[in-house]
Amino acid sequence: MLWVDKHRPKRLDKLVHHNKRHGDQLKKLVAQGDCPHLLFYGPPGSGKKTLCLGTLRELFGPGVEKIKSEVKLWQIQLPSRKVEVELATLRSNYHLELNPAEAGRKDVHVVQEVIKEMAKTKSSQTMFLTQQQQQQQQ
Repeated sequence: MLWVDKHRPKRLDKLVHHNKRHGDQLKKLVAQGDCPHLLFYGPPGSGKKTLCLGTLRELFGPGVEKIKSEVKLWQIQLPSRKVEVELATLRSNYHLELNPAEAGRKDVHVVQEVIKEMAKTKSSQTMFLTQQQQQQQQ
């Protein structure tokens, strides 16, 4: 494990500097139970993964750390042709992590396809409410 991964803040309230403001906003969304699908973007090293994992831990607990690595084949229908793109992804039951830049010039199409696919699934708010209901039944 890399040093930066080992010492990465695991909770939103442990963030520092510019990410603290974003972490506070995400913490409010989580506390309100109003957390739709989220898309994190920015330059390398800007804290996207730290913010994402902190938010997921706040919502779903330590289960988000059980991550599978897989190569997914995206079949994207463009107006003029069909494009196939293989892309390495990391996923848990609660999130999908990918680097569209690995798709080269097709990165825009991959992002559009991911957004379409995620829009078809139930939002994290629904999953969060379902998890809360299960905990109340126990």
